Amino acid sequence: MYCNNCKIVVSNNSKYCDNCGAPLSLKKPLKNKKKLIIILSLLIILFGGLIYVYANKDKLFYSPSGKRTIMIYMIGSDLESKYLAATKDINEIIDSSINFNDINILIYTGGAKKWHINDIPNDKQALFKIDSNGLEKIEEFDSQNNMLDFNNLSFLLNYGYENYNTEYYDLILWDHGAGPIYGYGYDEYYKIDSMSLDEIKEALDASPFNLQNKLEFVGFDACLMSSIEVANVISNYASYMVASQEFEPGNGWDYGFLKNINKNTSSIDFGKSIIDSYGDYYESKEYIKGYSMSLLDLDKVDRVVSNVDKLFSNVDSELTSSFPSVSRGRSVAKSFGRLSSESYLYDLVDLKDLISRFPNEYENNINDLKSSLSDLVMYQKTDLDNTNGISIYFPYENKKEIKNNLKVYSNFNFSNNYYNFLEEFSTKLTGEKISNWNLNNNEIKTFENGEIAITLDKDIVDNYSSADYIIFEKTSDNYFIPIFNSNDVKLDGNVLSTTTSKKAIVAYDSLGNKLFLTSFLSSSGTNYVKYYLPATLSKWDSETFDFDMISVYLEFIVDDENPDGYVSSIFPMDLNDNNTYSKFEIDITSWNTLSLLNFKYNILDEYGNYTTDWENSGEVQGIELATSKEFNIK
Repeated sequence: MYCNNCKIVVSNNSKYCDNCGAPLSLKKPLKNKKKLIIILSLLIILFGGLIYVYANKDKLFYSPSGKRTIMIYMIGSDLESKYLAATKDINEIIDSSINFNDINILIYTGGAKKWHINDIPNDKQALFKIDSNGLEKIEEFDSQNNMLDFNNLSFLLNYGYENYNTEYYDLILWDHGAGPIYGYGYDEYYKIDSMSLDEIKEALDASPFNLQNKLEFVGFDACLMSSIEVANVISNYASYMVASQEFEPGNGWDYGFLKNINKNTSSIDFGKSIIDSYGDYYESKEYIKGYSMSLLDLDKVDRVVSNVDKLFSNVDSELTSSFPSVSRGRSVAKSFGRLSSESYLYDLVDLKDLISRFPNEYENNINDLKSSLSDLVMYQKTDLDNTNGISIYFPYENKKEIKNNLKVYSNFNFSNNYYNFLEEFSTKLTGEKISNWNLNNNEIKTFENGEIAITLDKDIVDNYSSADYIIFEKTSDNYFIPIFNSNDVKLDGNVLSTTTSKKAIVAYDSLGNKLFLTSFLSSSGTNYVKYYLPATLSKWDSETFDFDMISVYLEFIVDDENPDGYVSSIFPMDLNDNNTYSKFEIDITSWNTLSLLNFKYNILDEYGNYTTDWENSGEVQGIELATSKEFNIK
């Protein structure tokens, strides 16, 4: 091992120099490689071909052939140990017919308690290359230290740059993602940690890549990372970025795109190829809905940030009068990362859709920002409504974490005016309610198409900040079960309305027993609506007397071809310890019983009026469905 900082050879197996702590290289790099190329060119002119060959001898040894070096930082996590996701992607890479004369592939592994490829160690980190012989180990390190330590990422970047002399260098960050606030990555050996946006920046700062020597491309094969805050950091180190605004479906990227890459492929076409392959893969899976992937031109980030700053300097200065209208726009703007009926934990919202809902007095600033967003998002594929390629953190749903999350946000150095706006907005959002309107005496109309409309007083129209509704089932004992909650309402003049058709979901067992289910809207696309249904799966082993039960969501989709809907997948409800999420389908056949349970509440006060202070009855209404028998949900 060689320390490029101290200029010494280190004989131990550590990745870091004992003397200075810098990342070690496996091979001693050629000094001043870029300058040396220029000097060698002069030597060719002055002294002829013989001197050229002699001077390039070491360079040829340390520089395997290839126009592009792709470095994949693969934190295996539970994605690999439980679902073999990393194994599948590595095999996709090996089977993708890469032109290895043009492409070098490096993979740095760790962070999973079990790898399903024999050569990848479970208890150590390792560095591999993929070539025509398949997966080949370059080095295995002594211990399984934290893959979320940015020094390990900088080691990969330094190694790739020092040992592969190619025109382009690319980085793919593989694992869970949780947006700009909660960061990237989940290491099963260090469960409460993640790699923050600041730590990603530190890793890049400790690499050879900077404003004068950029990575061509950074890709996140991870959820929720296509945000303007992430792009703003990465723009100082790379020219382009590919990432998803939404949760990635369980299988992530389709690495078959690598067959299309050669030495003549531009970085723009490289990014488009990733997105086309990703979109085509999930469009071919009829039961999978809700994908998004974007290619960003990071040279255009500064203009977007500047326009965000200008817009929110005006919004902030007028927030006293405009809070209700801004809040209403935020409440219905396209959000990403919904995990429960109560909140979007990540508070990520589509930036273009958000500003499109702002009051007309900001029209000039909004148009300038929209123009710069169009330049930033070069290419995109999605099946989601109101999804335009780039998100922004805007605290709204996850109120209990606003204070802590704004502390994190203050370190981003993103936009002072936007940060000041968020502080002012969140103070009003979490403060005392100004009014608590009772709508019992307001005029309500119902229509045959399922529409319900209520006429509002002028004071409410001018000042309310959000509106939603809940559909209840009234039980025979005068309790109420919430079966649907949403905010898909529209205001036309002084009339607030929504439609309730196709919003009750019911389960039938094999005997014809039925139950209206608790459900909530997850997302919608051009021809579908997706709902989540909370449930449990359980099994009993009569021989060992072991009982096991897990909480799950049933993903229920209603589309043009299936107007009664269908269960597209079942996946775990729980988050990882660091707020990342594994959306992998559970095999229902390995469980005995699917239980769908509803809680009963008293929702009326002593005068018979609705109250938000529900009283839990302590009673549950439910249905148990044997997974081995026919059942129906529609």
